Amino acid sequence: MRGAAGRGVMPEPDVVTARILALLAGEEVHRVVDIGCGRGGLAAALVRRGYSVTGVDPSDLALDVARARAPGARFLRAGAETIPASDSSFGAAIFHNALHHLPEGRMEAGIAEAWRLLRPGGVLVVVEPLASGRFFEAMRRVDDETAIRAQALAALNRFAVRPDSSLVEDSRIDRVSRFSSVDEFLSYLCAADPSRQKVIDANRNAVTRDFLRHAEAAEGGALMLTQPHMMRVLRKNAV
Repeated sequence: MRGAAGRGVMPEPDVVTARILALLAGEEVHRVVDIGCGRGGLAAALVRRGYSVTGVDPSDLALDVARARAPGARFLRAGAETIPASDSSFGAAIFHNALHHLPEGRMEAGIAEAWRLLRPGGVLVVVEPLASGRFFEAMRRVDDETAIRAQALAALNRFAVRPDSSLVEDSRIDRVSRFSSVDEFLSYLCAADPSRQKVIDANRNAVTRDFLRHAEAAEGGALMLTQPHMMRVLRKNAV
């Protein structure tokens, strides 16, 4: 059962956020923990729909932005594997494009920590970009995440076989991003990881060619890149 929606017109969510919201709307969920919340886009969408949201991220800079975007949420500066919250205190735990940002040796610990926070009957939602698609190929020279994305999926697969979990959903979502220029695309990449700027500066012409080769024309003169994602949802069964 979704949280009570607030008044006023809400901005249209992107396709991945919309799928997460649709899933939660069919669950008996009020309290949600957004792990690796970053700059708070998902947290803001959840708060607007009446959920009680706790965002978790290790970056003070990202949390400053998140607090401004989602003033009704609570935010904690913490790593995914050590979240200062009580056992069984949330109805949903979400990794939205966040699991592959954990060091490989900490991915399963992060998932286990999310599981600890879930009440019986709650859902773990993991959305991860796949190492394929036009967006991936356009950014690959800047930051090739082939290995780390595979490691995230492997960690999730290992965790999913535990006897107190059951599969709710395993699906694919194609997110389309539109950019007015290569500069806007590169700014988007660096907003997620500022260290990418050094690679861009050293390979500017090649990175530009990659973007123009893989981008497709969209309405209004924009250029679009499609990024496939997987969405895996596990339910925590009572034991």
